[in-house]
Amino acid sequence: MKFTRTLLIASVAALVFASCGEKKQSNDIITKKPEVKAPSQPVRMQDYSHKEEVEWLGGQYVVDIKRSADKSMPVISDDAGGRYYDNTITVKVTRPDGTEFFNRTFTKADFKAEAGSEYVEKNALLGIVFDRVDGDYLVFAASVGAPDVLSDDYVPMLLKLSRLGAVSIEKDTRLDGDVEE
Repeated sequence: MKFTRTLLIASVAALVFASCGEKKQSNDIITKKPEVKAPSQPVRMQDYSHKEEVEWLGGQYVVDIKRSADKSMPVISDDAGGRYYDNTITVKVTRPDGTEFFNRTFTKADFKAEAGSEYVEKNALLGIVFDRVDGDYLVFAASVGAPDVLSDDYVPMLLKLSRLGAVSIEKDTRLDGDVEE
C-alpha cells in the first residue's frame, strides 16, 4: 500500500509539473498587412453613351451624348497616387428631318472659366447629361471633378445650347431637387 501511495503521489506531482511547464497558447494571429498599391496604369472611367428624343422648337430632336477616355490628354494624378485618364464628351443634336444641328466634342478646358483653371487642371471632365428644354434652349448638366468613383468632389455646371447653336456655360447654383420654372 505504501508503494501504491508513493506511486500515486509521484504521478500527481508529475502531472502538476507537466501542466505548469506548458505554455499557454494565444488566440492572437499575427500576419503582415498587404500593401495596397495604386494601379501602375492609369484608370479610365467607363465609356458612356445615351440617346434620347426631345420635343423642342415644335419638333422631335435627337440628343446623342458619348463619353470616352482620351489617352492623348495629360494623365490626372490624385493625392493618393491614383492616376486617371481624362475624358472627352461629344454632344450631337439632330433635327427632326435627320440633319445635324449641333456636333461638338467637349473637354474640361471648355469649363475652365466656371470651375477655375487650377481645379480643372487637377480634375477630369466627368459628364454631360441632358437636363431639360427651357424655351429656346436645350439645357445640359455638366460636371468637372475628381475621377475616383468613391469621391463626390465636383463642380456642377449648366451648359445651354441656343436655337442658333451657341453654347453658354455657367455654374449650377440650384440645390438638389430644385426645379427651375
